Amino acid sequence: MNVAYISNDIEQAKDKILQMYDNVIVFEDNELKLSLVKQIKEEAYKTTPTTKHILIKAINLRIESQNALLKLLEESPNGIHFIILTTSKYALLETIRSRVEIKEIKFDEPVVDISFLVDRVTTKDIYQTLQKEFSKLELKKFITELFKKIKNPNKRVLKNFELAIRLVDLNADKQAIIALILLSIRDNNGNLQNR
Repeated sequence: MNVAYISNDIEQAKDKILQMYDNVIVFEDNELKLSLVKQIKEEAYKTTPTTKHILIKAINLRIESQNALLKLLEESPNGIHFIILTTSKYALLETIRSRVEIKEIKFDEPVVDISFLVDRVTTKDIYQTLQKEFSKLELKKFITELFKKIKNPNKRVLKNFELAIRLVDLNADKQAIIALILLSIRDNNGNLQNR
């Protein structure tokens, strides 16, 4: 049976899936492209004496790629089970959803402590925050909580927050993302105080 797992943290979900199934081949990218579907198809038709699970992990699932994958799901080779892992069931076409069992893997939302005054970010605050370890989910929560606390953000700050969330999804360097956000908040606050 082919399965689609929906998770709020696909990195942790991938680790959990790898523990749940034997003989898993992983194909992962931020975006499911036709070139990746071609590689998946090639792997699916390689014979093995045991059941093979093909894990497809992506956040953005292109329509043309899903259509190519659909044919593979409909005519799966013997002994092949597909596992799709993404962040929303609505990222999947209805035709895909109708051919897989949809399951959820939920993780608790992290509690993020912002121990400094957002309207007075200092270099020390930035340094101390850069020393902390964040999971991907924790970093997203941190960015969201920071955003809620900002008073009168300018366009550049708004743009940097949007960029930061995209960079987290792309697995960019976490310290660079934190520095980008905190420095833009500090610059925004300085501009507000100089008015």
